[in-house]
Amino acid sequence: MIPVFNRQDYVGEAITSVLRQTYQNFELIVHDDASTDASLAVIKSFHDPRLRIIHTSKNHGMLGGWNYLLQKGQGKYIKQMGSDDLLAPDCIARELAILEQYPGVSLVTCQRQVIGRAGEHLFTYQFGQHSQRVSGAQHAHWILTNLRENKIGEPCATMFRRADLTRAGLFDPQFSQFADFEYWIRLLQFGDLYYLHTPLVYFRQHPGSNTSAAISDGRFITEIFALIAKYYKDRNFVKTFSLTPADHAQVTRQKTLDTLKNIKDLLLNGHFLMASRYTTKLIGAMVKSHQ
Repeated sequence: MIPVFNRQDYVGEAITSVLRQTYQNFELIVHDDASTDASLAVIKSFHDPRLRIIHTSKNHGMLGGWNYLLQKGQGKYIKQMGSDDLLAPDCIARELAILEQYPGVSLVTCQRQVIGRAGEHLFTYQFGQHSQRVSGAQHAHWILTNLRENKIGEPCATMFRRADLTRAGLFDPQFSQFADFEYWIRLLQFGDLYYLHTPLVYFRQHPGSNTSAAISDGRFITEIFALIAKYYKDRNFVKTFSLTPADHAQVTRQKTLDTLKNIKDLLLNGHFLMASRYTTKLIGAMVKSHQ
């Protein structure tokens, strides 16, 4: 599934990387979400029986677009990717094989190569030093008591079961920067995580990406505290992931200190406007968390 909004420069490469997969039995759904550039024309230039094109004249927004697409697919397994990301030729085959082999695995991910605007290699993200299966509940506990790193990765890196989508529901609209991160936690209620220590995806970072925007406007601060509230106030999550009041206090304190350090660094480097945004976001999150 590829949601598209104004990605005429990248969407063709993304589609090509899917159509060139060694595994062929898939449906590729590309949703042009009211693009105002030539994205739709680029998408329509592809002619392949596996390609299904959806065009809507009203934009759904990022999370709305993801959720719209999740309700359109019919396959047993789901793989999503950004319209500026790329898959290695054997990505689907390798991840599918894991889900087929291990019924107790609810989410599979892989090593990610981060690329820039022109496709240049920037750095590598990975879960560990070797392929491994880890307990879903234990890794979710680690996430919720640290909240420092998304080791699982972006949507392009993962694959999961449609049956678990039915149980987990759609992406939570209160998140944008942490929407996928939060969704992986929910999926880990139902099974384990499997990590393939192989670079199977290329995740693109550039000034127009959602990650860059979230850093600039400071929305990640609001979202991290909203994520803490969601999981520590829900009895089911507290029980499933073995969370304690001490964990809640510790992670809240640590994320507050992390944010204050970010604000200090911004001030020292003369980024006064961004520091002001971060301060406002932090105060708002603190007030909401005590309501």
